[in-house]
Amino acid sequence: MSTITIEQAVSALKIDITGMVQGVGFRPHVYRLASRFGLKGFVRNTESGVEIRVEGDAGDAERFFAELMESLPEHARVYGTEQTVCEPAGYEEFLILESDPASGGVPIMLPDLAPCPECLREMRDPSSRRYHYPFTNCTHCGPRYSIIESMPYDRSGTSMKGFRMCPECMKEYQDVGDRRFHAQPIACPECGPSMKVLFSDGSELGFGHGFDTPAAQVAWVLADGLIVALMGVGGFQLLADAASEGAVRRLRKLKGRDAKPFAVMVPDMAAAEALCHLTEDEKRLLASPEAPIVLAVKRKNVDLAPSVCMFSRFAGIMLPSSPVHALLMDMWRKPLVVTSGNLSGEPLCISVEEALQKLENAADVFFVHDRPIVRPVDDSVVRVAGGRTMMVRRARGYAPRPVWRTAPEAPKVLALGSGLKNTVCWLKDGVAVMSQHLGDLDSAAALRAFERTVEVLGSTLKAVPDVIAVDAHPDNPTAALARRLAREWGVSVFPVQHHQAHVLACAAENGTPFPALGVAWDGTGFGTDGTVWGGEFFIMEEQGAPKRVARIRPFLLPGGDEAVKEPARCACALARQMAEWGTDGLFRRLEHGIPPRKRQALETMMERHVHCPATSSMGRLFDAVAFWCGFDGAAGCEGHAAMVLESWAASLPEDGPEGDSYEWVMHEEGSLLELDWRPVLKALNDDLLAGVSRCRMARKFHESLVNLVFDVAERFSQDRLVLGGGCFQNAFLLEGLMGMAQSRACVLSLPQRVPCNDGGISLGQAAAAVRQWKG
Repeated sequence: MSTITIEQAVSALKIDITGMVQGVGFRPHVYRLASRFGLKGFVRNTESGVEIRVEGDAGDAERFFAELMESLPEHARVYGTEQTVCEPAGYEEFLILESDPASGGVPIMLPDLAPCPECLREMRDPSSRRYHYPFTNCTHCGPRYSIIESMPYDRSGTSMKGFRMCPECMKEYQDVGDRRFHAQPIACPECGPSMKVLFSDGSELGFGHGFDTPAAQVAWVLADGLIVALMGVGGFQLLADAASEGAVRRLRKLKGRDAKPFAVMVPDMAAAEALCHLTEDEKRLLASPEAPIVLAVKRKNVDLAPSVCMFSRFAGIMLPSSPVHALLMDMWRKPLVVTSGNLSGEPLCISVEEALQKLENAADVFFVHDRPIVRPVDDSVVRVAGGRTMMVRRARGYAPRPVWRTAPEAPKVLALGSGLKNTVCWLKDGVAVMSQHLGDLDSAAALRAFERTVEVLGSTLKAVPDVIAVDAHPDNPTAALARRLAREWGVSVFPVQHHQAHVLACAAENGTPFPALGVAWDGTGFGTDGTVWGGEFFIMEEQGAPKRVARIRPFLLPGGDEAVKEPARCACALARQMAEWGTDGLFRRLEHGIPPRKRQALETMMERHVHCPATSSMGRLFDAVAFWCGFDGAAGCEGHAAMVLESWAASLPEDGPEGDSYEWVMHEEGSLLELDWRPVLKALNDDLLAGVSRCRMARKFHESLVNLVFDVAERFSQDRLVLGGGCFQNAFLLEGLMGMAQSRACVLSLPQRVPCNDGGISLGQAAAAVRQWKG
């Protein structure tokens, strides 16, 4: 931040401010301050922030700037300022001018924010003209990213442009003392959007049964065990009574969602505490303007249908995240299942027409509005581990805040992310802007939504890349778009290995100094040697790609992706390497868990190396250990077995005896350090035969992983560690690593603002492209 001292008796000062300063009440704040100091001039939005001109007494100008920086609006973030003394122009008053759309820079958009306390009070006040109005907002809250069509941020560049302000709203908009002074989405029942309830054929549900608002109608429908499709801020959601087993099971069937836990919305903090054990950090997140889904430890014997959250010790809970949710929960007052309004494998529905067509068989009624949604924005998901907030899914409330800043002269990069949990990252003028979570790109509709996000976000940022970064997997679904755009723009495509991207994303977010040891643990990812990686260690230097130095011992994946769905397949492959270790317990469990004919078929596949890729995946090792500890059947969702194993490990009331852990063995294998899991499985076998509880075995396995990370760090003389990959969503594992880092005086860089799963891959790809540019 640059500063100058102004010595003229009368000064004229130009101040350019970059950062998150649009849509947060920044211009009204500047206006009020300038008026208080008796300064003349103007403030206006630019593409990358705000431009201020002030004229008046030199001391007043200096004090104005100092107080401006010390009293920023709640959601404002200043990234840089530039001040220039200029010739006075003789302004007679201070004005808020029309935006300058041709000023250049990186437009920083604000996320959608939950309703502020003032707006909630207004909506609940029968004497207010916005009583029960579901689009109430002000400069402190409301929709932003989901309605922005272009920058700078003005009403004419949003989906509110079709709603002309009534005289009352215009009066508030122009009143410097009103919190809606220059609030772009300002609306009321007279001039703003409205809601209604439709049947699946598009006909409107009329008022009746004593209910005089759409929210009251919807509460009545939910009480009858029906499913509602709600058009929220960033797309449709499916709602059901969280206490109705019939409604929840029906919702699972309609969504094709066998086991993955559903999120639950509750009316207030007291209801949240009745469902979960909440830390102060978790309460803070629930009540924050971002209003994410927070993963918290469930209480026992809560009033939830068993199918809401069947196997995890965590429940995803959230408070109302928009005015319509707040009004509905005021009527409903009970836990409500809230899940994404889309068909399996497809993106969120964002228009009424699309929802009526695609969700016809999934919802009984549709609670819709007429404010167009510009882009789909799902709910964000976070968890707290060791006092740190960890992002699981980055979307509403957080996207598209910048996640990394590097040299302004760095190349412009478009990073297309992974095929799973996709996000897109644009790097322009050294500022990295990540899209919201887009989901898995495994359908034509998902790919179209992905391409539209690339186009719309790039257009909003006014960016054309110098290079396009993609996942190095040859069959990655983003590759086709990368090749097409590279031809159109005449730029190169830069492939980035999946696990290198994981650790680079974490290092970029944290500004980690180098050298460091990168640890990338996940399910599967294409390796540079053509095998499937997932349990990797890298030495990270200041320049160049991270160098792979260690991996867990490879094993086969019989059936490829089928092994992801059936942990018993992974166990069968691992046991094949244990034949000479005297592991009767492991083989008895296999005999019990896999029918003989299927087990023989798997053996034949592995003997002949038919559809059995080799892997060093830590995620698949988790699956196998979960199977041996007692996990039966198929995985009902991604990470199912590993989440069950974590729950078992965390369920013990206290730590085990000192040194109560399985032991890995390390040895050289060519140019790599190989981390041998066979001694771990031998010890696990002995515990099985001795009747040790599954919770104790799960705990010992987790402890072994903590020790493994720091043993490898010691082997390579590294005291700075960088973690990446979906395995580190495991809160119990993370807390163990944090504790060990503290005891060994090591520095641990953890993904926090960016997901450690594939949702952070696009940032890592952008960081890799910048490293390539640096040479």
